[in-house]
Amino acid sequence: MRQEQDIRDERAKARNNGSADDPLQLPNARRLWQSPRIEAMLLPFTLQSTQAHLRMLGDCSLIDSDIASQLAHAVGELRKRVDAGENILDKKDEDVLSSVERHLSEEFGVNAGAVRLFSTPREQLSVDTRLWMRDTALATAEGIAKLRLCLLHLADQHAEIHLPTYVHLKKSRSIMVADFWLTYELRFARDFKRLEEIRKKLDTLPLSENVQLSNGKVVDRQKMGQYLGFYTILENGLDATTDRDYLLEFAAFASILSVHISQLSSDLMTWSTQEFGFVRQTRPFNFYDQEVSQKRNQEVLAVLRTRPAAVFGDMQETLSAMKGLSINYSQDFEECVPAAIDISDNINFLIDLLIAYLPNLEFDIDALKDASNPVIVSGESAIQFLVDRGVDRKKAERAVEELVEYCKQRRKSPSDMTLNEWTQFSMAFDSDIYDAIANSEMEQTTSHGNEWLALDIARKIKERVQSARLLVEDDMTTLAAPDLHI
Repeated sequence: MRQEQDIRDERAKARNNGSADDPLQLPNARRLWQSPRIEAMLLPFTLQSTQAHLRMLGDCSLIDSDIASQLAHAVGELRKRVDAGENILDKKDEDVLSSVERHLSEEFGVNAGAVRLFSTPREQLSVDTRLWMRDTALATAEGIAKLRLCLLHLADQHAEIHLPTYVHLKKSRSIMVADFWLTYELRFARDFKRLEEIRKKLDTLPLSENVQLSNGKVVDRQKMGQYLGFYTILENGLDATTDRDYLLEFAAFASILSVHISQLSSDLMTWSTQEFGFVRQTRPFNFYDQEVSQKRNQEVLAVLRTRPAAVFGDMQETLSAMKGLSINYSQDFEECVPAAIDISDNINFLIDLLIAYLPNLEFDIDALKDASNPVIVSGESAIQFLVDRGVDRKKAERAVEELVEYCKQRRKSPSDMTLNEWTQFSMAFDSDIYDAIANSEMEQTTSHGNEWLALDIARKIKERVQSARLLVEDDMTTLAAPDLHI
């Protein structure tokens, strides 16, 4: 084997018409293959796959088993240094494997070149990307599980607090705040299931049997898969190198997850306005306006609502890069990796921020009680009833405002009022008012003491919370990391 520098010089000459002055060694030109950020992100997985590759070469007697063992051990030491935060890459290195060769050559000389034997850069990238995707999908799944438990804890806390719902921005029947949290827990549970399907597909080693030696020996893909924790092998060599479906599926999953996060944030932002006043954020998340000292801005919710747009953009970038590509390998396949890393960064940031933010919300129970009062909610139907019969809107609102106050003082539901009572506030009321209230589905007719609350609602909610918590615990048992044999 030749020394690494000689090999690098010859590569430079080949690219530059025989001249050793390689323009691609300029700092910005190195981005032709991968940016330093992407190289650093994939470095731990490159070292992991390289270590497995060396052990496999020794097991197959493709290189001396003692040398293979020593090289694999040395790569393992590099992994420890990288895990400890050390940067082993140098801007003069042609690629990551050149950096690994450089470090190994200090101890093993020309034998360090074994890291490139019986492998191709495109297959290495495919394996490394799957290893990274497998780890990041596991971390994301764990984050979603924690978020679901957070929502269930909030549902348990708010099982007896009413919340009005809105249809076409008009008040509808009231629910419990716990119903709101349980709804989003169900959505994130579906997201979790979608990600689990992706994780199952990632357990396939994308390494083709592309090296046939003169002595009849081949690369042992089964052994390689065993070392890296893959359960199956992608048999089609062309598909193994060019498959990027898992990145597209991850982008689609992340986009749906981001929609749910944005919707949740939008609801909370609406409820935190002065006009609603249902929730307020506690001190750690208060950002005071620079011009109005007492004004608190909803910056966290704004980020949670807006950042998903970056995920949507990355998904479109991935789709655009893959559209129209030949099934044969091209550099375009590598261009999908940066967008996937950005997607992972953004959704894990959003999940972590949401988990930190939600427990610090405070609900104004009195404001929620007033807004959810069926007397007030039914009043909306009564106003529309009068307007439909030609009463001026402002007069209708004043009449119903007096009617609502009348009901509240007497702790009476509008449906319990006699027609004579209705006509005290407007002669436009007739017997059809009862059907209008009932058909609008805006009235809660059950009460308990001074609260508009059915006796068994809180109990049923707590049962649903407990059932959902058991499902989350079952899902978390699927998150065990693969048993690696390196």
